[in-house]
Amino acid sequence: MASITDCVVEGLKYPFNDVKKLLGFGVLFAVLNLLGIARGAKSIDIVRAFSKAPGDTMMFKFSQMPQTDIGIMIVLAIISFIVMLFIMGYQYNVVKFSIDKKDDLPGFNDIAGMLIKGIKYFIVVLAYNIIPAILMIAGVLGINESYGLILIFISTVLFIIAYFLLIMALNNMIAHDELAKAFDFKEITGKISNLGWGKYIGTILFTIIVFMIIMVAVGFILSLLTAVLAIAVNQALILSAIVGVIEGVIVNSYAGVFYNRVLGSIYRESIK
Repeated sequence: MASITDCVVEGLKYPFNDVKKLLGFGVLFAVLNLLGIARGAKSIDIVRAFSKAPGDTMMFKFSQMPQTDIGIMIVLAIISFIVMLFIMGYQYNVVKFSIDKKDDLPGFNDIAGMLIKGIKYFIVVLAYNIIPAILMIAGVLGINESYGLILIFISTVLFIIAYFLLIMALNNMIAHDELAKAFDFKEITGKISNLGWGKYIGTILFTIIVFMIIMVAVGFILSLLTAVLAIAVNQALILSAIVGVIEGVIVNSYAGVFYNRVLGSIYRESIK
């Protein structure tokens, strides 16, 4: 049985097995980042419009908003969600390749299949987090009441529990390619027990730590790159777009493939 370190080290090396496919995956992140920048810029325009609109009530100010701005925000949000589904679909395939112990990276020959898998991935993530999310929102809204902090604490604990169960739930669904398997709690906890709860949690925590170290290091490098580019590029929006593309194509793609590769390895170890 592979050690925790072996699983993580293999995950770190895996993205380099096919750089072309890795960069192809990165294009999805780059598009998502650009859409996020566009939404941010449009949000600033909307805030400015609100502040300049006449009248004392929010409803009156809202009525002054150009409908095109609202429509653009909705369209950008929908496109971003669809791109995110494709990203989740590719991550689904990365986990599947890991479980099957395939050394190559998934391709992009089945776009419709990626979308369907992304929807499944999203449904499971949503299902496992919806109750903690509702409690968190209720706690934040009632922060000035005695129950507010209690709900926030409970939701935080539930988020942590849901996260650890979610990983094996996604693995179980992907391994069988069956959505219902993500909610077979007896099988899910059985797989974790086969691996050992200590090793299961330890592998996940170690992976998260390595993931965070990568992101912090890359974040520092990107900040230096941004400072250098700022000298040549005077437009903040263009600068943000350049950095967003670089981050998406290189950083987000590598981190996403690495993380999901290790998660698939956890399942593979649990069935030995």
